[in-house]
Amino acid sequence: MILKIIKKNKESVEIQLIEKEAVVDMLIMPLDFNFDTVLVTSIDKLLKRNRITKVSSLDIVLEDFEDESSASSMVVRTVAEALKVK
Repeated sequence: MILKIIKKNKESVEIQLIEKEAVVDMLIMPLDFNFDTVLVTSIDKLLKRNRITKVSSLDIVLEDFEDESSASSMVVRTVAEALKVK
């Protein structure tokens, strides 16, 4: 299963849960001043809603976060690394 985090534009981020190349579930969230909290709670909500308990088995894909110095890119990369910890 794949957890894909996509920066749609300057104002929103989409989280997709993908299994066998099909989007199983998704959330769209605003890219605002409390993005870090919203990102973590949204991922948690998505995983609970789909009854996923073993997060370490997910492949995490980040898309369109090219500017490595932006706060949103740093937050997304940090969360992705934290999810990979077993």
